[in-house]
Amino acid sequence: MANYEMSRTLVKSPPELWDGLGTRLENALGEEARVQPTEAERSVAWEVDGAHGTVALEPSGWGTKVTLTAEVEEQVAAGGFWGRFRAPEPDEPKHADMDEKLDGLLDDLGFAHKKPFSRE
Repeated sequence: MANYEMSRTLVKSPPELWDGLGTRLENALGEEARVQPTEAERSVAWEVDGAHGTVALEPSGWGTKVTLTAEVEEQVAAGGFWGRFRAPEPDEPKHADMDEKLDGLLDDLGFAHKKPFSRE
């Protein structure tokens, strides 16, 4: 399995990040992700076909530390151990761009979606 972990401290409160986290996570993964809170306003577990992971929120100084983890299943040749020597190359793994997806999610979470001092 390929493992990914990245974190970033964002200048937002945990409740502000928690609001809409599931929707943003589903948008970032680009698939029908199954998202389930594991601890209220603290962590979320997610799963898609061939990958799973967590999102953890932790108060940190002037903001919130967001930690994303993912485990992606590696594809094995259909013929077993010896099959990889005989079989043609397998297709590119489903989640080869998982690090880009998670980085994009952190960017989206850190982006100011509301205009400051506006009445909208």
